[in-house]
This record gives sequence, structure tokens and C-alpha cells, in this order.
Amino acid sequence: MPRPPEAAVPARRVACGAHFPIRSLTRRAALALMLPVTALAAQAAPSAAYPGKTSPLPTGRVTYRTLVETNLEMERLAAEFPDRVRRFALPHKSLLGQPVWAMEISHRVAQSSGKPVFLMTGLHHAREWPTVELTMEFVHDLLKSDGADSALTRALDQVRFVVVPVVNPDGYELSRSLLNEQKRKSCRIEAGKTPTFADCANPANQGAGVDLNRNYGAFWGGGGANVQPMQQSYRGEAPFSEPEIQNMRDLMAANQVVVALSNHTPDAKVLRVPSSAEEPVPADVVVYDSLAQLLGKDLNWQAGPWPKVYYVASGTMEEQAYYTAGTLAFTFENAPGQRSFHPPYSFVVDQYFGTGAYPASSSRAGFVRLLLAAADPSLHSVLRIQAPAGAKLTLRKSFTLETAPVVQADSSKAPAIKIPTTLESSLIVPSGAREVRWHVNPSRRPSQHEQAFLEESWTLTCRFHDRMQQLEVKVARGESVKISLPRCGGAQ
Repeated sequence: MPRPPEAAVPARRVACGAHFPIRSLTRRAALALMLPVTALAAQAAPSAAYPGKTSPLPTGRVTYRTLVETNLEMERLAAEFPDRVRRFALPHKSLLGQPVWAMEISHRVAQSSGKPVFLMTGLHHAREWPTVELTMEFVHDLLKSDGADSALTRALDQVRFVVVPVVNPDGYELSRSLLNEQKRKSCRIEAGKTPTFADCANPANQGAGVDLNRNYGAFWGGGGANVQPMQQSYRGEAPFSEPEIQNMRDLMAANQVVVALSNHTPDAKVLRVPSSAEEPVPADVVVYDSLAQLLGKDLNWQAGPWPKVYYVASGTMEEQAYYTAGTLAFTFENAPGQRSFHPPYSFVVDQYFGTGAYPASSSRAGFVRLLLAAADPSLHSVLRIQAPAGAKLTLRKSFTLETAPVVQADSSKAPAIKIPTTLESSLIVPSGAREVRWHVNPSRRPSQHEQAFLEESWTLTCRFHDRMQQLEVKVARGESVKISLPRCGGAQ
């Protein structure tokens, strides 16, 4: 996810397609005309490191997945492991109308539960292909390790692992098909207008798009994001202007995501907030940075806040996750040092295991640490709620999130934009239970203006048949609170 190179690789075109007006082409026709046979063959060829063989990865893969392969693979996993894998579409289709798929992996996955959530994403940036691979391989790894590895088996009992392997499907299709191999951004060409696939594939629009990891609401519009649409870190016309990031906003708002990871390439960093110059030191910096440093040891990378170990950025996933819910959120900059956002596939294998080109730098070790961190109640909060089986419990909180003072084209700053925000998640008390443990984010929310917490509350609502009870709950990180709901049928 580093600052992009000055010159992008041009889109590839066969001579016979030169006379076709690309704007009129369908997605399939554009792919057929613009991809030379050699490019298609290169996609299918196995890595030189594993000629005709399989790799040590859980799936044995030796080539990068396509978007179609990734989506079909998620569908197959859900069919093969219905007790452990739930596939679901995020609420907003991509700008070009494609579904954006996610999976939840956990024991008894169909059962409503109060388990804490670890959210992992791949491919905000289209050319960062290894992020899809690392995410998908970890899913397979967990499913294969279940029952064989006691720590991971226990984690699947305790945690809901939610993955979005491809946040940016439109951009991935353009990059992975080699129509625009070095594409970084989404397919947005003009604010407020929906393009066609051919518009996005048109070489004249090669540099267009929104940097999706600058489009989140918290501190949107600050330093480290571009104002002009053709610049590589263009933030978009407004916070959450892009459907792909509306998906991520809504997914995080509807789940108790206690730990989150955004996978990127290729600069060997573990990053946390602050990412922009406008932010304070995090309110719980000791807990947050302690986990960051452990991850840095797993990966043998420098770890810390963006401006200190990398560069300034605003409107990032970490900012959104941390300032809305206190989520301990990170970026991994995977597969470094090969001067490419998607190096030969052998580097993906080495990065996953911490071997070969990346000795003692294991993405898998970092993923496992975050999965186990999600299960650790000292890093989030727990509500021990006495309520009857079948009761619906809902936690809700509404507040105002703020952007940064918005940098204008002339470098002046407009006032910060206030964004009304609601978090709401729910569960059904399981059959036979009289008490449920709900692992949640703290009600105390980190301030966007100073190193302090905002003393907010969760509103807990219990509904059971014609009974209803509502109360305000305050809970800090690492705290467990016992709650009785007698008017909803819970114990006195």
C-alpha cells in the first residue's frame, strides 16, 4: 500500500482490438479483445518455483486466484462445511454491480452467539493480489487445523472469524485480468456517476478511481489523501461515497468487531492508529501498541502508528474501526522487498509461513495471534446477561463521528463534517440457556480530539414475546458486567 510509482504499467491490448471502441464493449468482450494470448497463458501457468507441483500452502496453490475462482471457492467452502462456514453477500453491490462476498468461520456458525469477532479483509487496493491469497489460505488453514490443533480448535469455539477476501472486486478484475495490471483504486471515474466495465477498462481512464482506503469516515479529508480524482490516493467526493466502503462501514456497525486486520502489500510494516496528523494519541495506547509490537515480532517488521513508521494517511480502515467502536485495528504490509505489489507466487508462500525470502516473517503467525487476541476478554468487554432462551438482545449506540478538517484543492481547510453514526448488533439467547456471555466492544469510545475516552453507554434491549426491558450499560475494556433482566423474563 505504499505511495504508488510515478508511471503505471499501460493496459495491454491486442492489435486486432485496436479498432474497437472500448466504451461499447461488454465486460466479456473487453477481456477477450484486450488480453493477448500470452497474458492469458501467463495467468494459468504455475509458478516457476513449483513447476507441475503443489505448494506447501493449505490448498497447494501455485498461482494467484481470479475473482471468479475466489467467489466460487467461498461458495464451495460454505457447501462443504455448513456447520463452520457461512457465506453471505454484503449489503451493497460494487460500483459495477458485482456482489461483494464475505464468510463467517466458527463452530456452530448458524447459531446466534455472543462470540467476539475478528474481521480480516483483503484487497482494498486492486493490484495487491497477495492479500486475497493470504486471506483465503488462512481460512483453509483454520478448517484443516480444526480438531488437530488445540489452540485453533478452541479459537473456533470462542471467536467468530469474519473475512472479506476482496473488498474491491471491480478493481481486482481489472488488475488480475491484466487489463490494467497496476490499478490501485476503484472504478469510479466521475463523482456521482456509475461507469460501465468498458469505461473502467478504457486506457484513457487508467488513473481514475477512488482509493478505498482513504474513503472511510473517521478523519476523512485530512492529510495523506489526495483531493484530485486522478491522483493515486484520491479520497472520493465524500466520506463513504463508495459502495465498497459503505459495505465495510455497515459490516463493522452490525457486529462486535473487537479486532480487525486490513491486509496490504508490500512494505513490511504493522500499522495502527493514529494514521493522520489530525489524530491524538490513542486513549488506550498501551494495550493497543503492546499488541502491535507482538505482531511486529511475529512478522519481523517495524510496528507502530502510521506517521512514525510509514507515512500519513487519512480515511483509513483502522481509523474507522477504532474511533467508532474502540476496535484494535491493524494493517499488515505483506510480501515486501520484491519491488512489486504482486510478486511471483513463491513469495506469497514464503510470506505465509515465514520461510525462504521472508525468514521469521510469518503472516500466518500474525493472523493466529489476532485470532487468539479476539478471544482474550482482557482486550474487550463482556456482558453476562441473564435472559430467557429465545429472547432477542440488542445493543445499540448512536453518536456523531467526525472527519478531519477537510483539505481543499487550494490547501485551505473547511470545517470537519459531522457524520451521524449508529452501531447496532443483536443475538438470540440459545435454547436451554438462562445466561449468555456477550463479548463486546467497550461502551467507552476513544475521543477523536484528545487522549481520553468518551463516557458513553450501550443501550441494551431485551424482547421476549410481549415483554421488553431496556437499560443503559457502561463497560470498560477488560471489564465484565453482570446484568439481570427480570422484566424480560430473566432471573431476579
